[in-house]
Amino acid sequence: MGELIKINNLSKSFDEIKVLESLNMQVESGEVVAIIGASGSGKSTLVRCIAGLEPVSGGEILLHDTAVVNTASTNGKIGMVFQNFNLFPHYTVGKNITMPLKTILKMSDDLAIAKAKALLDKVHILDKFDQYPNNLSGGQKQRVAIARALALEPEIIIFDEPTSSLDPELAHEVFETISDLAKEGQTMLIVTHQINAIRRFATRIVFLNQGKIEVEGAPDYIFNQVDHPNLHQFLKQVDFEDL
Repeated sequence: MGELIKINNLSKSFDEIKVLESLNMQVESGEVVAIIGASGSGKSTLVRCIAGLEPVSGGEILLHDTAVVNTASTNGKIGMVFQNFNLFPHYTVGKNITMPLKTILKMSDDLAIAKAKALLDKVHILDKFDQYPNNLSGGQKQRVAIARALALEPEIIIFDEPTSSLDPELAHEVFETISDLAKEGQTMLIVTHQINAIRRFATRIVFLNQGKIEVEGAPDYIFNQVDHPNLHQFLKQVDFEDL
């Protein structure tokens, strides 16, 4: 274990609208941190800032004590999986994964293909190597996106609502893959409303409300022990099974 990310007094505004305010947070190696909260609470903005996709308005984000100011400053140590997959539709599944391996890591064709196949096997869709994304289900597309994120061997993978556009059965497939990564010790940040899924493998839950962290802790503390009205109201709204 060791600290990978440290966030100090982070703030983020769009024009005059404050989205994040005086936010402090740390992420240790091997943690699976689920970020929950109502729509508009700042969850996606937070992880986009961590990934270097959004400039911060104030404070700092440190990755191994180096400031994150853009995607280049992460040095490939942070991978991102988006809710809309972001696959190249004109590339096959295999090429979606081999292209970054060849262009960024300068791998040979043979090595890139071998690694892409190993990653697709890992997420249980090796048979889709020569298919195009349009021929896949939503769950399969998201597993391709996970394999692509893993290809560059990031220290941290960020999932921004990875199952929000999927039916429950397909969402289950994706969370099974994420759960497998958690068992392997992959450090992850997961923004999601699928509370009943992430409670099984998250090591820590962070509840955001109006751009601030109001409660955080282990799943048992968050879901069974803490008495916090805003958190309980949110859990009722997302049909958390224990409330």
